[in-house]
Amino acid sequence: MRLVLVAVAVAVTGFLLLVTSRGLELASRRAELLTRLAPQMPKLERHGTNGYVASGRCQACHPDQYETWRRSYHRTMTQVALPENVLGAFDGTTVLSDGIAYRVSREGDSYWAEMPDPDVMMYVVQGGRKLAWDEIPRVRRPVVMTTGSHHYQTYWVSSERYPGLLQTLPLVYLREDRRWIPRESAFMRGPHDTERFVTQWNHHCIRCHSTGGNPGLDPVSGRLKSEVGELGIACEACHGPGEEHARRHQNPLERYGSLLDGRPDPTIVNPARLDHRRSSHVCGLCHGVHRLRTDELGMEFAKNGPLFRPGEDLGTNRYLIQHPRTDPTPARKEEYRLNPEFFRERWWDEGTILAGGREFAALQASACYVRGTMSCLSCHTMHGTDPVDQLKPGMAGPAACTQCHRASRFTDGLTQHTHHLAGSSGSDCLNCHMPHTTYALLKGIRSHQIESPQLRWSARYGVPNACNLCHLDKTLAWTSEHLTRWYGQRPVPLTEEQQGTSAALLWLLKGHAAQRVITAWHVGWKPAQDASGSDWLAPFQAHLLQDPYGVVRYVAEHNLRRLPGFGDFRYDFLHSTNAWRESVESVQRRWADRTSRPSRTGREVLIGGDGRVMTNQVAELLSRRDERPVTISE
Repeated sequence: MRLVLVAVAVAVTGFLLLVTSRGLELASRRAELLTRLAPQMPKLERHGTNGYVASGRCQACHPDQYETWRRSYHRTMTQVALPENVLGAFDGTTVLSDGIAYRVSREGDSYWAEMPDPDVMMYVVQGGRKLAWDEIPRVRRPVVMTTGSHHYQTYWVSSERYPGLLQTLPLVYLREDRRWIPRESAFMRGPHDTERFVTQWNHHCIRCHSTGGNPGLDPVSGRLKSEVGELGIACEACHGPGEEHARRHQNPLERYGSLLDGRPDPTIVNPARLDHRRSSHVCGLCHGVHRLRTDELGMEFAKNGPLFRPGEDLGTNRYLIQHPRTDPTPARKEEYRLNPEFFRERWWDEGTILAGGREFAALQASACYVRGTMSCLSCHTMHGTDPVDQLKPGMAGPAACTQCHRASRFTDGLTQHTHHLAGSSGSDCLNCHMPHTTYALLKGIRSHQIESPQLRWSARYGVPNACNLCHLDKTLAWTSEHLTRWYGQRPVPLTEEQQGTSAALLWLLKGHAAQRVITAWHVGWKPAQDASGSDWLAPFQAHLLQDPYGVVRYVAEHNLRRLPGFGDFRYDFLHSTNAWRESVESVQRRWADRTSRPSRTGREVLIGGDGRVMTNQVAELLSRRDERPVTISE
């Protein structure tokens, strides 16, 4: 027995030595790689500069908060291109972006891109000497940094001509799909938009994808000496620079004394202690629509970095922009008149937020914020929750609303208010007041502009409404009748088409690209399938497989596979036009060959009593498709 115990002890000791040895080896390799990448990147963790000390200093005193933050996608928004951070398959793949080939590869722990010289590309795109793209010399550049980790990830290469400048590798790696796509195919932009993506991290992304980011522009030389307090969205992004706080609490007696007296610590900001506006401004810095008030402030940021710190009023040096429908001031109306495309890239035509990532701008226009005390922290938290949506426990349903409307009819008389069964998706406040009408990240996202369904905007502007995005088989006339009977809304004038054909089919077949992509996403949304049936939608969704917009094709295919009989359907949204057409025909043949009768028929859903699609009516709607160029600035 003693010999067995000795053998076990020796084995365990050997294993621990092996693990320790491997750990030391990995740490050594990581340090070596960081040393090699450091000269090509913004200066990291500029301790002692502007008061930033980085999140590592927070861990010892706040271990739980530190660990929950570490699990968040905010932390991994921007990272050094180390093996543990890179999602993409750097396996020698070649990907075309706007017709130009990019080859990605890996050597040991280093990642590389063979590409046209990004410095020359930048020079040409910004109006320098004209060159054909195939005349730009090809180079091999190290990949030094990543952005994103939840849905997809993109990458940055260093500049040889301008040390410290990071330029985008115009490719995106889709995490779920495990594939590369060109960056222009990951975003909604007009199919005839020929402007190339030449993005510089130091100029724009540093604002929100780092903590305490300073572009470090030298106005004399024009060179950048960029610095960050920390990559990603870290502790000090929400709590402010922590140098003074860390210094004050190095003394254990001071630290525990401050805990006992319970008074707020003036050396650090806790957003939960701020009023609802100031706490939301912390999020609004990156999730709003605003610009610096003067060119001088813009230059100040370019030279010295942050002009806002948590706890301050975001509007002090920024002009917070709203749509003229929710802010009908003469100045706003004039701004819209001068630059309508700026608004169309971020808002629906009637003034609700279209572009994802603009949640604070949406909240700003909501009565719950304007006349109440709702803040981002009413529903969200950075700590102790699922990192996907960072919702507080219970905030994914009606409790998000009844926490404030506790004493109103919405609690005791919920079903009388919703006119839907208790516990159903129709009695979930969020589905009616925060529908998925915002677009980003290749999906529909809940609108944070909290409003009641208003049919007039659907009738006048074609803005999708909550009722018809759930009841995909119903017309605007059906919705009008219910909103009038249930809530006393005034009837809205409707065209013959709006009275006779499902609103979802009108948006899907003849709507513009934003209407099409939002409706296509709802085709795969389970509450909509439960309310509308799902066995009749495939032949209409199929038409979007040859849509001119790549993101519409992508969303259409992924949600088509959520329909019965199409779980095994395969299609590549980047293939040729001929392949797209063949896919449409394949879906329509498969649907026509089904053995069961569709659950919905009639003029409203463009399926005759014989179970066949009314092809002439569908073709007529497609011939009148709204082809306006659509760009969504997510």
